Amino acid sequence: MSGTDPVLEEFPIEMMEDADAVAKEWIEAESSKEVKRIKKVGSSVTPLKVYNIKEKNDNISELTSLLKKKISNCGIIANFDNKRARAINRVELDTEIDLSKVQQIMVSPPVAYPHKAHFNYVNLILVTSDPVPYLAPYLYQTNVKVTQPEKEEQGRKYPSKEITLKNDLRDYLLINKNGIRSRFTIHEYHDGVLERQFEKSHFAQTSPTKKVKKLAIFDFDSTLFFSPLLSPTIWHPNLIRLATSESIYGPGWWRDIRSLDLGPMEELERNAWKGYWNEKIVADARACIADKDTMTVVLTGRRYHPFHQLIPAMLKSKGLQFDLVGLRPDPESVSEYQWQGGDDTKSAQSVSYNLTGSVFKSTMHFKTCFILNLLHKIPSLESVVMWDDRLPHVKRFKEFLDAVKRTDAIEKGQVIHVPGIRPKYNPEWEKRVITHIIQTHNKALVEYQSGKKTTGKIMERLEWTPVIEDPLSLSEKILNLAPQPAQTVIALTTSCIHNLQTSFSSLFQSQCKQNKRSKWKVFGGEEPQFFGDYVYLSQKVLSSTDITLGPVGTLVDLTILAYSVSPRIPCLLLKVQVKDQEHILPLWYKPSEFFDLFRLKDIQWQTIRSNHRSYITDIQGEINYANRLGVIETPLRIKRPLSPDNDISPIPTSRLRTTY
Repeated sequence: MSGTDPVLEEFPIEMMEDADAVAKEWIEAESSKEVKRIKKVGSSVTPLKVYNIKEKNDNISELTSLLKKKISNCGIIANFDNKRARAINRVELDTEIDLSKVQQIMVSPPVAYPHKAHFNYVNLILVTSDPVPYLAPYLYQTNVKVTQPEKEEQGRKYPSKEITLKNDLRDYLLINKNGIRSRFTIHEYHDGVLERQFEKSHFAQTSPTKKVKKLAIFDFDSTLFFSPLLSPTIWHPNLIRLATSESIYGPGWWRDIRSLDLGPMEELERNAWKGYWNEKIVADARACIADKDTMTVVLTGRRYHPFHQLIPAMLKSKGLQFDLVGLRPDPESVSEYQWQGGDDTKSAQSVSYNLTGSVFKSTMHFKTCFILNLLHKIPSLESVVMWDDRLPHVKRFKEFLDAVKRTDAIEKGQVIHVPGIRPKYNPEWEKRVITHIIQTHNKALVEYQSGKKTTGKIMERLEWTPVIEDPLSLSEKILNLAPQPAQTVIALTTSCIHNLQTSFSSLFQSQCKQNKRSKWKVFGGEEPQFFGDYVYLSQKVLSSTDITLGPVGTLVDLTILAYSVSPRIPCLLLKVQVKDQEHILPLWYKPSEFFDLFRLKDIQWQTIRSNHRSYITDIQGEINYANRLGVIETPLRIKRPLSPDNDISPIPTSRLRTTY
């Protein structure tokens, strides 16, 4: 945790002296040696130089003289705020970087300084949001003696006395060359949460003294399991953004149990969630579980609440006995209620969800702390291997493990990228879940805005009956699902769509057969679907007057010029000409990869000759908009029982969330 600290404000920046030449030379040699070692193993780090030392102050330790000069980077501040005095490690660095951005500090094992007794040296790895972490050398005194001031507690006076300052290397005061300070504490509450999680694990319960050498970590969503998301071929981009954001229409997709509510529980358990597993990664997990020298865990950003029963049941049904199921224990306990209004005056825009605060800053923060905790708990571990689907996370984890290797905590770190795969396209399920999320959010809004409740609950699981009953009447619905324009297109006629599918089907099947396992790496889950309905002019909704081919409603003729030859993702695209413009007409593709189609570069095209009888080349369409389901608002007239005159008045739509 960084920021200002009143304990430190009384200590102004003072004039510094040059460091002892022997100490400075030794530190620079140690730092250079570490940087060279890091580069040799193919990693990268930015070395930072220590600037100077702190002058003597009544509440600052007196630095031992080495060859009649002070050594660098050995400033320790005594913090007497707690019952027992603790050391704050003051490190001044020759850099202008904003040290308040430090998210994590990793400390290497201490090494005795050879030129003077009672001094240790460590490497500090400073992890920020930057791709490459920073390496800072730190030389400090181990037997600092300070005078604890006289104090009084509960009427009893304690005299001043000299004590040896305790330094567990948890508290830091980082200062850059501009004198800007930042306080960082390696918090014990992270360790406490993770310690309790570890103690409940299968590993701790069955083999706590097992000397494992390898830690195998499997991500859950889109790595081990084909987790569903909202398809851009169905939903308006604004709805996807709001539904996946936290505390808007509900807890947020990744915190909402309905995002994994895939059918009747008894049937899913009986069939072990058939069709939802990445069998290739499952096989890797089984091999790790079978290896007696490996500790195998699932590590996911899915929260302990509400997934602590569901995800273990899913793994159990598949016969996967992991040593530890690492759900983000954030929070460990939750409020009795699931939503609450902003205040008693009903002036909030909407109700809020996720009422209990978080311990960890992010999923990445949780996962890195989780790994460090296991390395601390199980010192026999020598290597870490991770499986993850998201490329940004793969990159960050590689950098993180490289930083851990630099502390000599492990010998090897590896991150395996798993192409993210969704389950089979299921528009009916998506519509069912989103409808239910909007229904429960509407109900919470009505209850709050009408003055009936300030807190409440929502039905967490779907009722798997033929129809989900909406608890509200039509007049009470604040948010409604309706088609909304999402892109500017040429909408093809029904006969053209049918003819395109018939004409190009055999070509796409041939490309699938050739590339399915090699280039496209299709191993189950979502498969390409035929659409062929729109030629996309723009991913934006252009006004009718800004469309260069003519206003909305204009009928146009199109000529098919070429088809794509096995691009990097499984799809078949056509290049079409409309007047003097060329555009893309997607035929087959995975719905989840819709936006990826328009980011493809260097597509290889095969020209279609005008006299080629196998493929149609002339089609017709109308300039229009591609509509996707989004949320619209309607004014709600509710009787407010708390109103003195009992008037019926509408709730302004400006006070409610919308996709517009």
